[in-house]
Amino acid sequence: MNKEMFARSIGLLGEGNFNLIQEKVIAVFGLGGVGGTALEALARTGFQHFLIIDFDKVDVSNLNRQILYTNKDVNKNKVDAAKERILAINPDANIISFNIKAQDFDFNQKIDFIVDAIDDTEGKLFILKKAQEYNIPQIMSLGMANRFNPEEVKVAKLNQTHNDPLAKKMRYMAKQMALDISQINVVISEELPQKNGEKLFSTMMVPSTSGLVIAKYILKRIMDNK
Repeated sequence: MNKEMFARSIGLLGEGNFNLIQEKVIAVFGLGGVGGTALEALARTGFQHFLIIDFDKVDVSNLNRQILYTNKDVNKNKVDAAKERILAINPDANIISFNIKAQDFDFNQKIDFIVDAIDDTEGKLFILKKAQEYNIPQIMSLGMANRFNPEEVKVAKLNQTHNDPLAKKMRYMAKQMALDISQINVVISEELPQKNGEKLFSTMMVPSTSGLVIAKYILKRIMDNK
């Protein structure tokens, strides 16, 4: 590991905390505007072990907001392009990629924290159930599309959410599965959606802010719970 690369992370976090995060395995579900920024922020901070899960390919329409990809990545599997990107930043990173849906992922392996940055509600519910079953801390990103203001992004519990149709649906589904919504960690935007309808629009600011908030939340939780 190139310590010179992470000298400023070590200076801020302290040697002990930096060594701690180097040991942790982070599973990132969804490598779009939110998950991609969370992954890159964690990797640049010094996290080194990742499981990345996404079944999608890079589309040219992703390039306005998804930090991991450039034109050369269009039509590649997102997991392949994401792995290439992170290894270009830190060649010592350990990244295991899964080109599958969340529902097909095997949780029976070492995972220290789960990032849920997918859009599919059934997949999100599956991740929640497995996180509780395996007692893995998690954080879920909720709706970030059709919004402009990054200053409205914050961490909350699922039972504290409002102004978000996806949060409303997840609250209902989680209750149906007898999951305690007061114990489900989420990142939400408190901004009212600027557009309504089935079509989702987005720029980089709000999804990437969600990814950065997720990365900071994971870092703090791990350091606080050592």
